Amino acid sequence: MTRPVKRRWHWLLLAVPFAWCVAAIPLVNRIEYVFGSVPFLLVWMTAGVLVGSGAIGLVYAIDRRRGDLDRV
Repeated sequence: MTRPVKRRWHWLLLAVPFAWCVAAIPLVNRIEYVFGSVPFLLVWMTAGVLVGSGAIGLVYAIDRRRGDLDRV
């Protein structure tokens, strides 16, 4: 018996941290804002860690809800 193929479009969420940290750096690097005594680029990269963790957690939760983790 074959299983139906499940679409995994939610895995595209994993491209968000890449776009946040790599693709947007040239744009963010031009901002001269200083948050407290911390440069904006450091604040941006720290926020990127949180966004990346959220994206990975969301993909994990969707996979777990759909039962995709049981097939490993």
